Amino acid sequence: MRLLVWLFLALLAPLSAWAQTVPYRVELVGADDLRDRIEEVSRLFQLRDEPPASLLSLQRRAEADMDRISEVLRSEGYYAAQTTFAMDEQAQPVLVTVTVAPGAAFKLEAFNVRVDAAFNTPQPKPVPLSDLGLAIGQPARAAPVVEAQAALLRALAEQGYALAKVQDRQVVVDHAAQTMRVDVVVSSGPLAWFGPVAITGLTHVDEGWVRRRLPWEPGERFSVSQMETMRKRLVESRLFSSVKLATAKQAQEDGQLPITLDLREADQRSVGTGVSWASSEGVGANAYWEHRNLLGAAERLRTSLTASQIRNAADVTLRVPDVLGVDQDVLSSFTAEEQRTDAYVTRTVGGAVGMEWVVTPTWRAAASTALERTYEERNDRRRNYTLVSFPLEARQDDTDDLLDPTKGNRLRAQMRPFVEALGGTVGFTRFELYDSHYIMLLDKPRIILAGWGRFGTITGTGLDDVPADKRFYVGGGGSVRAFGFQRAGPVDNDNDPTGGLSALAFGGEVRVKVTDTIGLVPFVEAGNAYETRLPRPMETLRWGAGLGVRYFTPIGPVRADVAVPINPRPGMDDSYQIYLSLGQAF
Repeated sequence: MRLLVWLFLALLAPLSAWAQTVPYRVELVGADDLRDRIEEVSRLFQLRDEPPASLLSLQRRAEADMDRISEVLRSEGYYAAQTTFAMDEQAQPVLVTVTVAPGAAFKLEAFNVRVDAAFNTPQPKPVPLSDLGLAIGQPARAAPVVEAQAALLRALAEQGYALAKVQDRQVVVDHAAQTMRVDVVVSSGPLAWFGPVAITGLTHVDEGWVRRRLPWEPGERFSVSQMETMRKRLVESRLFSSVKLATAKQAQEDGQLPITLDLREADQRSVGTGVSWASSEGVGANAYWEHRNLLGAAERLRTSLTASQIRNAADVTLRVPDVLGVDQDVLSSFTAEEQRTDAYVTRTVGGAVGMEWVVTPTWRAAASTALERTYEERNDRRRNYTLVSFPLEARQDDTDDLLDPTKGNRLRAQMRPFVEALGGTVGFTRFELYDSHYIMLLDKPRIILAGWGRFGTITGTGLDDVPADKRFYVGGGGSVRAFGFQRAGPVDNDNDPTGGLSALAFGGEVRVKVTDTIGLVPFVEAGNAYETRLPRPMETLRWGAGLGVRYFTPIGPVRADVAVPINPRPGMDDSYQIYLSLGQAF
């Protein structure tokens, strides 16, 4: 019986505790554009599910909020804002109304910088306000002013004043004129030069390879952008999980500034898989294994297997860095594949060896020699051929993300002469140009305008002498999505694609991020392959449009697209195409 009483009292305890609290709701009036920030700092909003024990406690909670909200308003430039609250104790639950009258936003009147140079040190060059992200007359928000101070020190470090420090900052707010003036005093410190670099944390990666990545020479004037270039190079190698570059707190007597590079090596092996599906291409799967430090100097070996309705292949590639100099890598590859499409069936074994050069941080060039042996079936025709080719390629990429770029450009230009070996007579040259561009129209909500274009031509021989897998085709994933794989071009009497000596295709899409995890992508694309040596855009282009959904994950967006042809050929083109895969379409 006593046990039942204790259980009954235990059940009543939460109810009695709730009865001793003051449930309430809160409403915000005014400052709608700052609602999110106000709710982030407001205890009234954040603790709605934890009501206070009394009306007096609720009042104290509201009073404390007034200071927090006023601080938010001042940080946004509303220095004359008025914030009040009222409590309706008769309402059930109690209603707390917070009223905000922001008033006029104050303007930035001046941002004055005085740099005190060290003894026997030249005066740094003045840093324009535009380089600090400021403009006279802009709203007097606190964040841009703080960011401008950091940008000022960075600009001075770029000039060689790596030890510059802010000595004083005065902020004067004029309520009568509704303006703010900022006066900053900076001590430049001495001019600094790149000094000795100490590297720590290496276990498997060769230190010589790391030192060859240094973009500066000892004794060169210090530059913060060079430090960032070094960090980016090491991060992009994927050999390190942590890259920390730090300068000494003071320079040596000769002005050289010691640098410490602290590294933490990442797992140098990785495996991965991927799956895709398209209504015209079927299911596709791939798996790879990669070693990014095969012999200790960032040699990268990658093997991959692909299995799909249109391609089954085994690929092996090896990159050996810095063979003839820094950023001059030897690339070798081997491929064994079978392709089965409506246009042809081929079985190929081939390999290539060549060089790649890093021309600039965003440009690469490559040249190689390739040899391949192919068995081809097309309609009732069967043939074997051996081709030697000499690919020349230039690539540019200044985008900000591999799988989901928001800005920048990607360009690839390739010229590839082919010669049939073993006494053959076929010889031709294949040119191809592909470009994609990305523009961020809005940050919140994130809206990206993305576009792509492709041009190709084959010279030196007629269409019949060009192997089927070397011709140009349009349609399918990575091309005009509204048409089946290779089907947005000419076809033969059996409705099979014939390919062409040239191709022209282009498209654009608007990538709208609706939530943190969901995006919508309407798109329009057009293209065709031509039996002539140059495209004839005045002839019929195959147009298509569609809508995609993106689900954003830590490894990239998952893509689902549905596309329909605008001008299909009766009895030849399907009424829609569907694509499922990882990553954006381009």
